[in-house]
Amino acid sequence: MPLVTVLHRPQDLVNIASVIRIMRNFGLRELRLVAPVEYDAYRVEGIAHKTGDILKRVVVCDTLEAALGDCRLVAGFTARQRRAKRNAVRAREAAAELLAEAEQGAVALLFGPEDKGLSNAELDLCHRIVTIPTSADYASLNLAQAVAVHLLWPQQTARLHRPHHHR
Repeated sequence: MPLVTVLHRPQDLVNIASVIRIMRNFGLRELRLVAPVEYDAYRVEGIAHKTGDILKRVVVCDTLEAALGDCRLVAGFTARQRRAKRNAVRAREAAAELLAEAEQGAVALLFGPEDKGLSNAELDLCHRIVTIPTSADYASLNLAQAVAVHLLWPQQTARLHRPHHHR
């Protein structure tokens, strides 16, 4: 399942570590960091234990275009509802499409910086905009929380479509 987690301009090392731990929990191994404010693999591994296999594969990119260049589909994750909702879907509904596309090649799961999220210009680079239904009073999630919620659905969908093995 070549789902590639892409963090665009992450600001907090602890959030990067938390995302890596979550990726390990959900079986993802590909992480690309675009212009992180801070990144130190040694410190991250001290926070996110037993993630050395993922840390060895982390790619740090200077630009978003470099991080997304080989991806056949880009899904941008946001708390904001856009006026043009033509390509906006909920996380649960997006899972099957993301998995199907990932069978053909890399699919980017793009998350924005903690303070502002993805800009409209960055969301325009995405084939799909994915949202989580949250309270209108406070829709924004912490970066690691958002990643965890979004990674849950592809894993659950994949489990539903695996053959059951009876003992």
